Amino acid sequence: MGEGNPANVGATNIDTGVTTVIDPAAYEDRFSNVVDITDDPYNADPTGEEPINDALMMAWEDDTLIVFPQGQYKMNQSFRRTGWRDVGLVGQNAVIRHGEVEAISGHTVDEGEYRGGTMLFQIGTTDSPHQGELVFGGFIFDWARENAGMRGLYAMVGDRAEIRNIAFNGVHDLGTHGNMRVAAMAPDAFAHVDSIDMSGGGMHYTDTINTRQTENYDGSTSDGGFGQSWSTTGIAGHRGMSGTTLFENVICGPWPDNGMYIQGGGRQIVRNCITSNSGTSNIRFNHTDDWEPIPELDESEDGELTRHGPYGQSTVEGCVVIIDRMPSGVHDAQRSIWHYAGEGVIRDCEVTVAHESESGGAAGNFAIGTRSGVTESVVENCKISLLEPADAFYSGTSAPVMLRDVDIVADGWDAGSSVSTVIGGQTPSLENVTLNGSL
Repeated sequence: MGEGNPANVGATNIDTGVTTVIDPAAYEDRFSNVVDITDDPYNADPTGEEPINDALMMAWEDDTLIVFPQGQYKMNQSFRRTGWRDVGLVGQNAVIRHGEVEAISGHTVDEGEYRGGTMLFQIGTTDSPHQGELVFGGFIFDWARENAGMRGLYAMVGDRAEIRNIAFNGVHDLGTHGNMRVAAMAPDAFAHVDSIDMSGGGMHYTDTINTRQTENYDGSTSDGGFGQSWSTTGIAGHRGMSGTTLFENVICGPWPDNGMYIQGGGRQIVRNCITSNSGTSNIRFNHTDDWEPIPELDESEDGELTRHGPYGQSTVEGCVVIIDRMPSGVHDAQRSIWHYAGEGVIRDCEVTVAHESESGGAAGNFAIGTRSGVTESVVENCKISLLEPADAFYSGTSAPVMLRDVDIVADGWDAGSSVSTVIGGQTPSLENVTLNGSL
């Protein structure tokens, strides 16, 4: 992975293997019907020669599990389904490819085998989210060819979704929508995204055949100004979401915009993920109160549902973030973990900054930070390694912020002798925070 994009070659050497198989037998009791998409009457071509869109349309029915045997499957247009319930698509190392792209502008392919919008699987909308169960996974999206890379999955979820065991192979180099957008869209909804490999990252649109233009904040357009990488994000939530979204065991980056931009509404949890080298930020999250406790996460020992358990707020937990180079694009700084608004906890994380930004303070690199919309933030039991000059923490809010049991190591440069020298912005509360072993 990482081939084809000079900015991404040599991305941090981490174990990026995820399984790309889902056993249909584990889900058969959830659906009344189980169909093999290569069987009659669907007859999807598993050799990658003929497009499968018609077969998908025929197989998609309520209360149906659609199985993709190992093979290669080509899509020449987006597959969009709204108003259905209880559907699964599961593969066993099933490779998904889109047809050849010869010209693309923004998020629309104008010339080539593939035509139209650049979302391959589009399930539900914000106004009409998918109902009942959605199971999706066991796929390899093939971006290893030149001019390949779209949004593999867009899923708006009104009840329960299990999305897992997916690899995006190669570099996303069409400058369009990033790999995935998943959001719960009701206070009691739960979208669980698990075991996703998108470590190949993506290219800035100016380094691709995409002729898109983007708006600056003043409404003007440019080929490389602000707005230069909007929507080229690895994995995204949605600003209108509510309920609970859980992302775990995701390997992400480098992307020209945010890597895991799960900010939106409701409660967001990022657990045991590895992210690296994405512009703007590697993990960006927020919190609103538009969620209800769910059995999967919030059941107490006596069987009651509570809002006050370990995930009583948006949480980033057990994650590893590495900044050691900039991705394709125009950004010169990154934030490792960025708490953007509302309540949040960042715990048991390891962050390494090994790239020096030309900028400093709020515009420069920092390991962990908060924005002005934060109402309360806790950072605890984290380890931060600063191998180049950078802030370990930058606070952009006057709201309560606590750093507790945080170990900061500055190696290879003179960071001073006080923790305060590697903390920028508003002053947080500190409890057992050390710099090179000293309080």
